[in-house]
Amino acid sequence: MARPLYAASVLEPSELKQRGHAGLWYDKFCNTWDQAGWSLASSGSANPKLDWVKTVADRRVGDVTQLAEYVRRMVQLVESRGGRWAALTTESRFVTGLGRSHPVENGFAWHPTLGVPFLPGSSVKGMARAWAEAEGTSQDQVPRIFGEQDRGGGIAFLDAVPVEPVQLEADVMTPHYAGWSPEDPPGDWRSPLPVYFLTTAARSTFLFGILPTGGTSVCDLHAAWTLIGDALAWAGAGAKTAVGYGRLVEAGGTARLEQRQAELEALQAERERERQAERERRELLALLSPVERQIAEALENRSNPTEPETTAIYGMINRGTWTGPEQLEAAQWLADRMRAEGKWKETTNARRPERDQVHQRTLQVMAWLRAG
Repeated sequence: MARPLYAASVLEPSELKQRGHAGLWYDKFCNTWDQAGWSLASSGSANPKLDWVKTVADRRVGDVTQLAEYVRRMVQLVESRGGRWAALTTESRFVTGLGRSHPVENGFAWHPTLGVPFLPGSSVKGMARAWAEAEGTSQDQVPRIFGEQDRGGGIAFLDAVPVEPVQLEADVMTPHYAGWSPEDPPGDWRSPLPVYFLTTAARSTFLFGILPTGGTSVCDLHAAWTLIGDALAWAGAGAKTAVGYGRLVEAGGTARLEQRQAELEALQAERERERQAERERRELLALLSPVERQIAEALENRSNPTEPETTAIYGMINRGTWTGPEQLEAAQWLADRMRAEGKWKETTNARRPERDQVHQRTLQVMAWLRAG
């Protein structure tokens, strides 16, 4: 049957590339389907679904530069709006999006642009509200924080994203009671049915943040942040929290992230200084004559940076790099530099003048000047 895809798609990628978008690959490029029945069951492998999960499992996904930039911007946004943020680390495996449609029967929540697992802000909000209601938070405070049917809440809950590339792993659940009927009731004697799914490995660090939306009291902001921390530590986020998945705690992640952010800012400042220096260098070169520009570029790119500048330019003139008026200009530049460095010596008291290198070079430069 015809598929509405670009012609280039016939060149199907054989594997997920190092900097590829893992979410697009996992959800959209499944190339082991049996299209007759739209299933992975008859692809010729004993475990076709596990095979597909493993195409992204046991590897780190996400681009370190893109994640660092996203985290930097998110932190700046939260701090500029007077919100709260923290980097929390998973104590166990973490998974979201199991209910999404997928050929392996269990989906996975991928950030649409970063290609990494994430927890949507709506999920963070729902988790925090469920915890607030379970813990008996003030009935006046709950609607102020989370809103009501006809009124928004005073807190905006941001998506939780990894602060660095994360490790993915394959996992399995083995229900024993699939396919039972009244004539064949469920029981422990039935064979388990392995169901494979994708998870985020333990010790992965995610950035959480909230913002006040206007007129929010400090008390409500603090209460919302406390609810998130307690819910993540005690109930967990995402799927399978009843069996211990999705617990996140403060394990030094915030301090490490702050240090990394400071290092990143210092690196960016250094790069900006380098860019500014390069702009100034180009502006200076634009003001020079062609010969002066050639001299400046030659000195910048000489193979031996420790070689004296006068020696390098003397060698270039001697090799015939310039002729005519250009040679005269280069020789004048060299003469001025030799005088400035105390290397101009028109006469010598040496018993063998031919061995006085400075004197001999001075005479040669004087000859070039006369020839011009």
